[in-house]
Amino acid sequence: MKNFKNYFTSIVIVAMLFASCSKDETAGEPKVGDEMATISLGAILNDFIKNQDALKQSIPECSEDAPMYARVVLTHDLGEEDVVVPINFDGTTYFTDYDEDLAIPIPAGETTTAVSLTDFWVYAEEPDDMTMPIWVSPKAGSDYENFVNNALPLNFDLRAGSKKYVDVEVLCFDDREVNLYGYQFFDLVPIPLIKFCLFGNFCPSEDGRHFVAGYTVNVWEGSDSSGEPLYTEVSNAVVEDEITGDYYADPLCFWLPDTAETDTYYFEITLNNTDEYDSEDAGEVILSGPITDEEIRMFYSEEDDTTMDYYHFNYGCGNDNPPPFDDPRVEAKRYKACLKNLGDANAVGFAYLKLEGNMLTATTAATELTTGDVPQHIHENASCDDYGNPIWALDYAGGVWPEADAMGNMFYTRTFSLTNAEVSALGDPEARTAVLHEADFTPVACGEFEEY
Repeated sequence: MKNFKNYFTSIVIVAMLFASCSKDETAGEPKVGDEMATISLGAILNDFIKNQDALKQSIPECSEDAPMYARVVLTHDLGEEDVVVPINFDGTTYFTDYDEDLAIPIPAGETTTAVSLTDFWVYAEEPDDMTMPIWVSPKAGSDYENFVNNALPLNFDLRAGSKKYVDVEVLCFDDREVNLYGYQFFDLVPIPLIKFCLFGNFCPSEDGRHFVAGYTVNVWEGSDSSGEPLYTEVSNAVVEDEITGDYYADPLCFWLPDTAETDTYYFEITLNNTDEYDSEDAGEVILSGPITDEEIRMFYSEEDDTTMDYYHFNYGCGNDNPPPFDDPRVEAKRYKACLKNLGDANAVGFAYLKLEGNMLTATTAATELTTGDVPQHIHENASCDDYGNPIWALDYAGGVWPEADAMGNMFYTRTFSLTNAEVSALGDPEARTAVLHEADFTPVACGEFEEY
């Protein structure tokens, strides 16, 4: 997956002081120097703006293309500028080239003018009315404002005779379509793997009917709710189809900042009532927990890298919700291991343990495996440099190993009821590792458990 990128681009704005004034000024209008040359761009500019309106607060798909041009819209005391200027690169910073259109006039008798940068797009080629930008600077009030330090508009004073550099933060992201699954509950409820997007079902009883869940989500940066908020009180919409009478909802999706480092985001999911059901748990946080960008990246489609699945939870439906999210009202210890390849293997993934009293729930999601049986164990040591002997098999009842499908993907979950002696033998999971093997027991991936 291409990273969510955050670039800093400088606009070079040149302030020019024109001392003499026109003798034909209209009373009350700002005085403009008569040495200022003017040109009418109204017709071309209006068409350009009209065709760009749909782009004004959309964020473009990530591109590896080099930035070549910027479209800049700014206002000042004497009017507005809407210009396209070339971009230069000095080896460290991208910045707009000098352009006469960014020579801002200073009102007569003043030494400064107030400037407001309202729009900023970056293009890989000189734009026309069909060109899509590659980077966009987000605006205050948009869904993406929290991903930059200073969302547009940027307001500053420009002094006569100065050459001012202004940092502008721009974003791009991987604009993927989300696979929309129409769930039917005849026999089994599929549990999708974790994605950027959420979809939920609510059951009034474990063996009862499944309803499309209404829910509200809060997201913070970091491993708990003390971090910087990214999304606040975002709710899905459960609506009735006018033709069939069925209730439905689209997945609720979130675009998260993805830097070069490992990023962690903390989610809280609160259950809501809908027109179809009422629940005593409405208003309660039913799922919460941290998820990393590495976990999210695991679940993009390998067959079609323009699609992804979503995280599907089933509240009250009798089956555990897949990690890393869990019910915060349940007292349990939770552990996570990032599985990294061993030797020449390419296998990667995550292993999870949840210890609730004597109940151990183990979950593994892995990819790049050889199709067929995947023996896996909890091993005795804490380090993948020397993981030691296996102490607990992560299999199904009857000693059946989980299998990787034809694409090399494997998802496993099972809850074990442990005796007191088995709990003691398991010990502290933070002193253990998870190891995945080929069918011939050649180790292919290992991860070290950490509590989360």
